[in-house]
Amino acid sequence: MDHVEKLISDVKLSSVVPGRITGDNKLQHEFTNMDLIMKLHYIKGLYFFKNDAVEGLHIHDLKLPMFNLLELYYPTSGRIRRYDDGDGSGGRPFIKCNDGGVRIVEAKCKNKTIDEWLAMNDNDHDEELVYDQLLGPELGFSPLVFIQVIMF
Repeated sequence: MDHVEKLISDVKLSSVVPGRITGDNKLQHEFTNMDLIMKLHYIKGLYFFKNDAVEGLHIHDLKLPMFNLLELYYPTSGRIRRYDDGDGSGGRPFIKCNDGGVRIVEAKCKNKTIDEWLAMNDNDHDEELVYDQLLGPELGFSPLVFIQVIMF
């Protein structure tokens, strides 16, 4: 995709955390064996809304209800860690429910409308619609959830 001019610009990152600190009895979430088998599989959802459906809606209107939602689903705000097994190789992974938050990605597409984007029929640009720096710089600092909002 290096040869293709980027259409998405003005990318800003922020985080939303639970409205209250996760309690002591909820400090970690254990992975099931199935979770570990399915490691690093991503679910990506993409929704397009016409201007009249989101008219007057601001990014803060989307973030505000997330504080309460993340209180209920606190593991999504955590980060992946490994138990110390003593030999330095890293033990079984788990989610540390440290209220690190979910990542909000705000971006703009100034050159195209949604209809123009869909009419392009150009797979080279479709990758820009979802945030691509999912892991890093270290797994322990990587959010589990990214929500990207692009204003066309």
